Amino acid sequence: MSDPSDPFRVPQFEDGSRETQATQAYHAIRRMILRCELQPGATISDKSIGAKLDFGRTPIREALLRLASERLVLFQHNQSIVVAPVGLDEINDIYTLRLHLERLAWRLWLEEAGDKQVERLASVFDDVPKLLRAGDVEGLLHLDFLFHAQIYRECGNPFLTQSLYNLSGVTYRMWHITSTRDLQAQAETARSHQPIIEAVYARDAARLDREIESHISHAYDQIMQRFLHNTVGRIGDIPINIFQKEGQDETQ
Repeated sequence: MSDPSDPFRVPQFEDGSRETQATQAYHAIRRMILRCELQPGATISDKSIGAKLDFGRTPIREALLRLASERLVLFQHNQSIVVAPVGLDEINDIYTLRLHLERLAWRLWLEEAGDKQVERLASVFDDVPKLLRAGDVEGLLHLDFLFHAQIYRECGNPFLTQSLYNLSGVTYRMWHITSTRDLQAQAETARSHQPIIEAVYARDAARLDREIESHISHAYDQIMQRFLHNTVGRIGDIPINIFQKEGQDETQ
């Protein structure tokens, strides 16, 4: 099983070669950002983080540059480096992109998926009762990410895989920022994937697309509600709901 703190880590080095120090540093720092061990907006000292991870300045700087390309860290004009903050605009942009990229990934995956791939996908949530009894909220979250990760890895388009990998990271970070650690709510989220699984079994592409749109829309609504509840913001910052149906009254 993949590392639950970096559930969308893209498999590399399948030839048995070792990761460079820069790559190791990248995954270590990324994990700290996703889990909010490095808080949004916090200033990063490449010297102190290098000492903590036992890497020299060069691999740390290379790792930070790579993280900047994913918009997880920002290089400021005053030469400081900060963990990218999370705001309403970022949430809106991320879920807009996720909505369209994930629908494409599922369509591509369904066209080529064999019975074993379908069965593997359908079995992802088999451990929900055990995790629920153990009170393991993050374990339940991990199953959610594993479910989607299978599609990202197997969609057959490496550029799409990489894009969704980057998105999954910021989505995971949002969970840590907004999560209430509600065990029952997370278990219900896991169960909410059942309509997707049923559409996959039916090999019904149109139904699957509707279920994916509904699923991501619901995830967006939950994140926005939690974020607005936890954040004191200006009314003008609140974005239009990107999942609003055409012709629907915005004031409803």
